[in-house]
Amino acid sequence: MEARVSHRVRSPCHLAQDPRLFVTPVEMAASVVRPVLVSGLALLGAPVLGLVTGDVAELAPSRGGFSPSRDASSGGGRQTPEELGFSDDGISEDGESYGSSQFNEEFCLDIGAKGFPIPTLNMLKAANWDAPTYFAQLQGAGYAEDALQMTGPDAAILKSDCMKERFHGKTKHIFVGDSQMMALRNAFHRLNKCPEIWWANHTAKDVDDMMGTVRRNEASKTSAKSKSRFRSRADQAPDRLPRGCTEEGIGSFINWDGWASQQLPVREIKMEMDLVGVSPADGDLVVVWIGSNFIPARHRMSTLLQSVNKLHELKVKMIWDSPTFQDDALMAATTTYDAGRDPRNNQPIAYNYMKQRKKRGHIGSNEFKTEKELFDQGIEIPTTKRWQISNRYRGLQCDGIHTDMRARDPLFYDLPCPMGKQKWGQSNYCTWVEPFKAELRPVCPEAYGLDDLVLQSGLYAMCAAHEQPFCYSYTEHIR
Repeated sequence: MEARVSHRVRSPCHLAQDPRLFVTPVEMAASVVRPVLVSGLALLGAPVLGLVTGDVAELAPSRGGFSPSRDASSGGGRQTPEELGFSDDGISEDGESYGSSQFNEEFCLDIGAKGFPIPTLNMLKAANWDAPTYFAQLQGAGYAEDALQMTGPDAAILKSDCMKERFHGKTKHIFVGDSQMMALRNAFHRLNKCPEIWWANHTAKDVDDMMGTVRRNEASKTSAKSKSRFRSRADQAPDRLPRGCTEEGIGSFINWDGWASQQLPVREIKMEMDLVGVSPADGDLVVVWIGSNFIPARHRMSTLLQSVNKLHELKVKMIWDSPTFQDDALMAATTTYDAGRDPRNNQPIAYNYMKQRKKRGHIGSNEFKTEKELFDQGIEIPTTKRWQISNRYRGLQCDGIHTDMRARDPLFYDLPCPMGKQKWGQSNYCTWVEPFKAELRPVCPEAYGLDDLVLQSGLYAMCAAHEQPFCYSYTEHIR
């Protein structure tokens, strides 16, 4: 895996690099100073109108639009395109302009629905923090499944073998991580017309056996505490391949919980490569996508650099999946934990706790600070724009994290840790995953188009680092 460094001026959405310029992991310490970022232009000249919070019917985009400047959940103040990773300008030092590229504002990838970012906090307040009412508002406003899919010209959608440098040899993509990577693996399958593969179903006996482990550990006075969690198994391949799906279009999934363990599962990656019969030394292309919903802030930089070095030793290509935006307001509305309401503003007390935990870095996976720190030093590795995309299109994460709830391990709904039940809000063991009201699952929006966008952003970071296929556009109406 080659980490690369670029000297060209571009917008922050370019979290990748010029393939002609390389720097080894050891040379990363001698990083160059990154040039000043190019300022973004106006958001396609569209006015951003205010949000009327009185009547639920007036929360729809067709009644004036959702304004990012009015949503307190965005931290106050309007988010700029640069902050979100979008820009309409891309002029480089050598005079190569964004307009001369085939990827102009008419040739880009986006989501069919408009009116983002959704003012989640304001809508939840208007709904009295009732999650079913909130999701019903989304449906009524037009944020239905068919409007939440990735849109754009076919020519703008990169193929999964775009980084292949040699005609001969096999191609294999391996996804390493938790539910974040499970969602990305299935976006990869959709791109290649292959069946989706999610978590294995559990029988009542499976759950009873796991609860038996919990009871034994709770009764033991000498058992050491552990961060480990129960997790479901996942199949590696569909039973049969339909027309259009090839073996190279099937991604392998290796479970890695970056919160419980800093160590990358190198042995499992090697075993998977041996099992499918691929070897970079023999000319095969192996791409390892790696990411986790939560890595402690104090470990995130070292985990990222360790991943770069370990995968470089394996001679595979690496794409780092940036953290997802975690919507603490939606978490508070969908958690099974109830600490009552704040008498001053009627907000769930759990929401105040979650904001504090996020500020301290106990949840939120350090936002995008670690990746930005590397990027600002001039060190660039192929990185998805998950944080920018999930931030831009926030309000669709059913549990505050997942835009496709099929990716969430069903054991993480409300099953206690193997070491037993622990106090809510303490991340000493495995409670950073908020318990979720399973009855809400049927009313969650199916926004898997966002994972398709994340996948494309990773492919562009690897194969077309200086192109801008992702568009920021605002409209009052959902099309």
